[in-house]
Amino acid sequence: MKKLYILLCGATAALLMAACQGGKTAAADAEAGDTLEMKYAKLLTIVKHGDGKAASDEAEGIDYQYAEALVANPWKAGTMLHRYILIPKGEEGDKTVAMLARRRSTGARCTTDTVRTPVERSAVFIAPHCQLMYEMGCQQAIRGVCDLDYINIPDVKKRVALSGSTSAQNPIVDCGSSMAPDIERIIALKPEAILVSPFENSGGYGKLDKLHIPIIEAADYMESSPLGRAEWMKFYGMLFGNEEGKSNGISGSCKSKADSLFSQIEKEYLKLKAEAGKLPKGLSILTERKTGNVWYVPGGQSTIGILLKDANARYIFSDDQHSGSLAMSPEQILAKGKQVDVWAFKYFGGAPLSQAQLLQEYDGYKALAAFSQGNIYQVDTSTVPYFELTSFHPELLLREFIILAHGERFGKLRFYKK
Repeated sequence: MKKLYILLCGATAALLMAACQGGKTAAADAEAGDTLEMKYAKLLTIVKHGDGKAASDEAEGIDYQYAEALVANPWKAGTMLHRYILIPKGEEGDKTVAMLARRRSTGARCTTDTVRTPVERSAVFIAPHCQLMYEMGCQQAIRGVCDLDYINIPDVKKRVALSGSTSAQNPIVDCGSSMAPDIERIIALKPEAILVSPFENSGGYGKLDKLHIPIIEAADYMESSPLGRAEWMKFYGMLFGNEEGKSNGISGSCKSKADSLFSQIEKEYLKLKAEAGKLPKGLSILTERKTGNVWYVPGGQSTIGILLKDANARYIFSDDQHSGSLAMSPEQILAKGKQVDVWAFKYFGGAPLSQAQLLQEYDGYKALAAFSQGNIYQVDTSTVPYFELTSFHPELLLREFIILAHGERFGKLRFYKK
């Protein structure tokens, strides 16, 4: 692995450190470390410092003294959103904490959150991350959630229902809305970390910032590639598990499961992409519907835009260079309406929308070729775990788009219904 000298070497790294925003604990002077190779993620850098193999038996299986996770600011190039120091629990970790505390910053240094790992109690504000924790085997570390109505995980709802029982094991507390969480409930559940979804110009996290609890800013959704977002599970595996599967009372194999899961996802994704690439160019797919006076569609270089490209489907904005959403007027979309062969959108709750209901919503929909041809596909995200599964499983959504663009030679649709 490539050696990285954080703060001391590299103009980019130095700039990031000087421009870091947020955090609670003054960061110590950094040492040389080994950078964990990230093949796709552009916003995340993980550096392992030290070698724990010579430490006590209590730290056996940990191949680093502490790890440093740097999250780049996706909205302001050259700055950092957050910096984390991950230190394993136990006696050796205590010594590391003391060692880092003795070091004093002498220049421009980034402030940071120190997290003792594995995290065994957490408040998770984001449904896809709850799902990922179940897949990594560390679901018992979920002790609080927000936006419960938008979580399609039966066991989470079951554990929330049992939260009032004194005999319940590992219950989950409903902490209310992610935009205005119940601070008293969060304090009562004593989390070791809080996972939130950051957004541009948020101005901080209000009362959460005053709790002195590490806030994990899950900026994975801002990655510009599907596999880039999925690769963040390596970071979450380090948060909730240890290195070599040593038992920690929750799931010692969380870290190794995360690495293995990503390898499987990457392999399947690349296989599907290669197979789709051998086919003739597929149908044109539009993935959203109008919201008010705006019609938001994926940018050509967004995660969805790249998924459509990898599915060898056509997309009316494939030449666009934006990595986020495009706020278009309905007229701009309808000007290309005859080129849209398949219309696949999401809705929340209730029965599927009929063509008559869609026209009541907006008469202009009839200008889409997909509308007149009846190629309309919908997914109800209130009952189907679309976001929970596809956020970190881009291979599932890639297969879905391949089927929509090329027919059912790749199987049956899992999420969308005609």
